Amino acid sequence: MPPQFHHCCVPGQRTRADPRAAAGHRAAVRAIQCDRGNTAAGAGGAEDLPTSATRKHPADVLDLTKNQLTAFLSLNPVWPNMAKLLKLFLRDNDLRSPHPGQFLNCPALTILDLSENQIEHLPTGCLRGLANLKTLFLNFNQIQTLQVGLLEGAFALTELNLSHNNIGNIEEGVFRNSIALEKLVLSRNRITSVGEASFRGATGLQQLDLSGNLLAAVPAEALRGVDGLRYLHLQMNSLTDLQDDCFFTLGRLVHLDLSNNKLTSLSEGSLRGLTALSELDLNSNRIDFLPAKVFKDLTNLTLLDLYSNQLTTLPSDVFSSLNNLQDLQLDCNQISDIPVGVFDSLLGLNELQVSNNRIPNLQPALFNELKSLQNLNLEHNALSHLPNGLFHKLRALKELHLNDNHIRSIDASIFHRLVKLFLLNLSRNNLTFLHPDQFRDLTGLKELRLNENHIANLHPTGLFRILTNLSTLDLDNNQISELSPDDFVGQTHLKELRLSSNQLRNIPPNTFDPLHSLHKLQLKHNSLTSLHPQLFAGLSKLTDLNLEGNKLGHLQPDAFRGLTKLQRLSLKSNQLRAVENGTLEPLGQLSSVYLSGNLWDCTCAHILYISSWVHTHREKLRDQPVCFVSSSSHSTEERPLSKAAVSPRQLHDDCVANSASGSSLSCSRLFLTVMGLLWQLLWFCVL
Repeated sequence: MPPQFHHCCVPGQRTRADPRAAAGHRAAVRAIQCDRGNTAAGAGGAEDLPTSATRKHPADVLDLTKNQLTAFLSLNPVWPNMAKLLKLFLRDNDLRSPHPGQFLNCPALTILDLSENQIEHLPTGCLRGLANLKTLFLNFNQIQTLQVGLLEGAFALTELNLSHNNIGNIEEGVFRNSIALEKLVLSRNRITSVGEASFRGATGLQQLDLSGNLLAAVPAEALRGVDGLRYLHLQMNSLTDLQDDCFFTLGRLVHLDLSNNKLTSLSEGSLRGLTALSELDLNSNRIDFLPAKVFKDLTNLTLLDLYSNQLTTLPSDVFSSLNNLQDLQLDCNQISDIPVGVFDSLLGLNELQVSNNRIPNLQPALFNELKSLQNLNLEHNALSHLPNGLFHKLRALKELHLNDNHIRSIDASIFHRLVKLFLLNLSRNNLTFLHPDQFRDLTGLKELRLNENHIANLHPTGLFRILTNLSTLDLDNNQISELSPDDFVGQTHLKELRLSSNQLRNIPPNTFDPLHSLHKLQLKHNSLTSLHPQLFAGLSKLTDLNLEGNKLGHLQPDAFRGLTKLQRLSLKSNQLRAVENGTLEPLGQLSSVYLSGNLWDCTCAHILYISSWVHTHREKLRDQPVCFVSSSSHSTEERPLSKAAVSPRQLHDDCVANSASGSSLSCSRLFLTVMGLLWQLLWFCVL
């Protein structure tokens, strides 16, 4: 007896918006689903399929995805109710090859999914009877040839997906009756060429995907038969050039992807005829030169992507026809010179990417006509100077990226008139000084990055006063050695302040008072030796405080008072030996604390507070701090910081013993100091 389905198919309901459902009627869509991972192997006989379920429950949807089916549906009409089946999912099984007329009993079928099987061959007539089929998925199979007759009977087919097969041959005439076909996906196959009549008959085709194949040339002759195309994908092939007029008949094309090929150059006729083109992707090729008239016909282009090519310069009139261009990507080339006037026709440009090139300088009038520009990226170039007036006409600019250049100084008025700017990135340059009026007009700025420069101080006082909408200020990795109480006046909306890796030794008590909205404060890797008790008193919204890598040897009991919302605190890699009682008590919402890399002293009673806190709140600890015990032989022993709290009596005894032997210097010094004070007091009273 052949293997059976083990009752894996259960009738269910897939509901959809239907007023009848609310009135108690059964759902409009009936579905039969098979539990994943079952086995149904056989030779294709009727007994191999869930016939009892389908007889009893006429279905619109049958989902047999991810079983181990090795047979197709039988020709035997054992499914009398399959005449109403609309969707059939047979994805991810082990099906090999359908039979001619395989689906004759499913005339209403609109979606058929045969993807992720082992199908190598599609015989003529296998879709016969599927006059209503709209969508067919055959991707991720082993199909090698598309032969004539494959689509016979599927006259209404609008979408055919054949990606990720081994197709190397498309017989001419396979699409001769596919006038309804709109989307054809042939990506990730082994197609080296396409015959002149390969797509003949698919007169309604709008989307054609030939990406990820082995094409060495654009199949220009084949494309002449599908002149209604709107989307053409040719990326990830082996195209080395674009012959003149290869797209000339595609006057309705709006999207053309030629990225990730081996194109080295374009001719003036390469893109001729593409008058409706809106998006052109040429990224990741080897193009080193653009003819002046190469984009002449592309008057409706809105996106031009030339990222990651080998361009060294640009003809001054190369973009002169692109009046509707909104996005221009020129990043990751080898451009060293940009002529004045090259962008003058791009009146609607919103984004200009020129990062990762070799540009040493820019002409003052270069961007004068870009009245609509919102994002300008000049990062990772060789700029050492910005000429005055360079950005003055960019009234719509919102983002300006100048990081990773060699800029040493900036003219006082360089950013004037940029009233809509909300992001300015000047990180990783060679700046040493900022002019008092540097940010005068940047009242809308929300993010300012000045990290990794050589700024030594923030004078004149109030440099950032005008930036009242600032949310992020990054001053990491500079040479700032001091702060004043007026440095952050007006920063009532600041949420993140980064001052890590500077040379701060001391911070005045009122420095952070204006920062009522601050959430994150980074002070790691400075030279702070102490914290004023009122330093953080006004930071009631602070959630993250990083003091790692300083020289803190002592914390005042009130150091963290007011930080009621603090969630993360890092004190690691300082010089702390102990913490006074109650220091961490104000931090009621603390969830993460870092304490390792300090000089915690196990031998003195002062360690009891932090040791007990760690023992009680071990779930908040994010590292493994240890304390040190000095022995009489001058060697040290490491112990978990929480161990002292477990046996405080022993801790006290050790401390006394070590003091007597002179191995615990801190406790000995404390004892001598106290005795000295008592002796002086006694002497004073006697006198």
